[in-house]
Amino acid sequence: MKLTDALIGEHGAFYTLFDEIERIAATQEGIAVILGATAVLEAMVDSHAALEDELLFAALEPHLGSHEGPLAVMRREHDEMIRLLERIEDAADVEEAVSLVNEALAAARSHFRKEEQVLFPMAVRLLGDETLHRLGRAWAGVRHVTAG
Repeated sequence: MKLTDALIGEHGAFYTLFDEIERIAATQEGIAVILGATAVLEAMVDSHAALEDELLFAALEPHLGSHEGPLAVMRREHDEMIRLLERIEDAADVEEAVSLVNEALAAARSHFRKEEQVLFPMAVRLLGDETLHRLGRAWAGVRHVTAG
């Protein structure tokens, strides 16, 4: 399995979680419920971003550089998503938490679209199948899954 395919698969799981968190936030079930859901999301985003950085971004750096350009943008957006999710913990009330949830989910969806539509196709062109399969095996090892 190519790393880009594995990461898109992770995005699929995120989209389901985004929808559920939006449902929870819309019902304003209480700050504790929102915090519980977003704590899970924060851990997942942090893990996903670290893995992308370690595997994909590191492989792309010789082609794209690291200080400017698409990788710098992706890293800043990862940081922004985490920052927004962390701010939810400090929300003064449910309304503020819901607003921050909506902002964080919009940022995450926008970021994932950029990866899926721009960065991942760029990675396929620049890195090739052999490298992406090698990186996919590394991803599977980190995630403790068997992937073909």
